Amino acid sequence: MGSRLEIRRARPADIEAVARVHYQCWQETYRGMLSDGFLAAVEPAGRLALWRQLLDRPQPAEAWVACDDGSPVGFAGVRLLPGPGSPEGHPPPSSGNVELWGLYLLASHQGLGLGRRLLAAALGNNPASLWVAAGNGKAIDFYRHFGFVADGAEDTLADWEGLPVIRMVRAEQHLP
Repeated sequence: MGSRLEIRRARPADIEAVARVHYQCWQETYRGMLSDGFLAAVEPAGRLALWRQLLDRPQPAEAWVACDDGSPVGFAGVRLLPGPGSPEGHPPPSSGNVELWGLYLLASHQGLGLGRRLLAAALGNNPASLWVAAGNGKAIDFYRHFGFVADGAEDTLADWEGLPVIRMVRAEQHLP
């Protein structure tokens, strides 16, 4: 591991590196929650296309990267929920219209404070919501530590082998 850990805004030059990190994190995170066959069928090109769409435009998406000596090792992204609720048709969360759509760190870089720093960069002290796999206890515990609580909204991701997810929300707070 390098000696300089930093958080910064994602930029178009990060597209390929962040796409690789996203793919690897996805494989690490969902192993055991999704079948090996499903994970093997996931194409890295899909993450590359997503990050091109997010960052290669005049007003890039709101995303941050965690870097170790300049190399991305994780990321976080937020979006504003459109209209009265999320696109999935759920009622709007009581926490407002900011949603953390992703926060991932390579397993090799977890436990170093980068997750907290990514969360702070992406959300500050603002109210927000997020969706997390119901079986991802490590992530649920992480979000609880920073003031998120399950609000009772649940869904299943049909395209992800029916993976159950829950929504977590938080009111304004000061990060530890």
